[in-house]
This record gives sequence, C-alpha cells and structure tokens, in this order.
Amino acid sequence: TAGPPQAPPPPSGASPVLKERAQGVPPVLFVGNHQLYGFSDLPLVVEEILAQRGALVRALAHPVAFSSSRTTAGANATATGGGGGGGGGGLVDFETFGAVPVSGKALFKLLSRGEHTLLYPGGVREAFKSTKRGESYQLFWPDASESADFARVAARFNATIVPVAAVGAEEGFEMLLDADELLALPFLGGRVKEGAARAPVGRPGERFVSPVSLPKLPGRYYFLFGAPIATGGVDARDKAACAALYSQVQRELEEALQYLLSKRDADPYQEVLPRVAVEASWNWDRQVPTFRP
Repeated sequence: TAGPPQAPPPPSGASPVLKERAQGVPPVLFVGNHQLYGFSDLPLVVEEILAQRGALVRALAHPVAFSSSRTTAGANATATGGGGGGGGGGLVDFETFGAVPVSGKALFKLLSRGEHTLLYPGGVREAFKSTKRGESYQLFWPDASESADFARVAARFNATIVPVAAVGAEEGFEMLLDADELLALPFLGGRVKEGAARAPVGRPGERFVSPVSLPKLPGRYYFLFGAPIATGGVDARDKAACAALYSQVQRELEEALQYLLSKRDADPYQEVLPRVAVEASWNWDRQVPTFRP
C-alpha cells in the first residue's frame, strides 16, 4: 500500500492556518461538498493544497474507494449489471493521496495526531444525487440534531474548520437514470439492490446505488476555500453548541456554493473552447484569469 505523498517545503507566505501542530497551531478540518459521483473532489483538493501550501491533507473517503473494497464492489456491479459503482470507480487511487476509510474513529485519530483532514459529510447520498430532480450542488447532510459528530471532534481537538465549495463537475454528465429509476427497473432493479447491499458501508443506512450517466465535454471547475472557523470556544461536551457549529459550517458552505454558481454565470471562460483558445495563444504557459472572491 502506497503511503501519502511527501510534502514539499511550504512556499513563502504560506497560510499560518496550515502550519504543523508542532509549531503550536491546531489541525485544520476541511469540510467540502460532494459533486456528482464524487471521484474528482478529493484528489483535486488534496493535490492543490499540497502544491500551493506545502501541506499534507488526509482525506476521509468511502471504504469502496480503496483497492480491496473496490475489487469487491466492481465484481458486485458486474453481477448486477451496474449501479454498485462509485467511490472513484477505479479511476483514482485514493490511497496515493493519503486517504483513509471514513469513520468517526478515523476522524478522531487524525485530528488527535494534529493531521490536517478533509471530510465530506454528505457521503454517498450527496455523491449519488439526482441531477434529473434538481438536486445539483445541494448538500445532503444528516440533521444537526441527529449527528454533529465532526463538529464535536473538531472542538475536542481545537481544530480550525475551513469550508471548501466545489462547482463544475456535475455539468460533465448527462444523467440517464437516477438511483430511484434504476432501482425501479424490472428485474435489473432487484439485482442492483442486492449488489448495493453487499457494498462496504460508510454510514449506517446508506444506499450505495450509483446513477447511470453519459459523460459530456467538461466545463470549468471552481473551488472556494471559506473563512476559517475557530472551535476553541466550543465545548465538545455541549451537544447544543456542537450542533450550532455544525449548522454554521453547513450554512457557510451552502452560501459559498451559491456564490460560485453566480460567479460562474458571468465567467467568459466557463466553456472549454474559449478557454482552450486563449490558453493555446499563450503557449499553455498560464491559465485564463478567474474571478477574485
């Protein structure tokens, strides 16, 4: 099993939020939204932080994303005729990015060691949303009154929470069948349900059924790192305070998503052809400009 990549020296002017805990700075918990299928979210964020800030981020990913589980899930998907995939679908080796299977225990261990961590609370439900039903870029988090675990663990270790909004991947697919439609198919739906039941579980009660889509020409991806949220003043034993922190992070992430969507509408380089034309005229030396938050 490959270990996480080694961090390069941090660039001049790197954010003090991402210094090692040995220097007296608490760990950072990045909290993001899953785009459709979710396989591009984790590696792009982890790689960019490593490149721009020289900081390693350990991501929490669904168990099916890892090689041993991926083999099993792939066999199940073949047996059922589809619908059991996801978690990278074999396209991304998440272990290369230092990812670990998601669980409350894993989050606790990472933050207790002072490691910067990336979490997607929406899980499978958010990654396997239905764009046919208008669910694009919606969050599907457990209710704060039922589960505010990441807020409680972050407060326990005085972690700084940074929301990370991502937009762009969902326009790269034309959805043919969402999970509900797939399960409703005669004969095949039952096989898909059986295969999903055999898939590794990231959260109790989840339904690991992937929509069926056709890829389209990809558009531009947009990411926004929100303002850091300190947790030092939150008592990890106070359920109400942790639920309020959880709701605050969710609200700020939703606002960041709406902000990105509005900015994208005004971006002249949103489509791939104008963007490629300009970058080619620059001999691919730099990217076309983007907006400043």
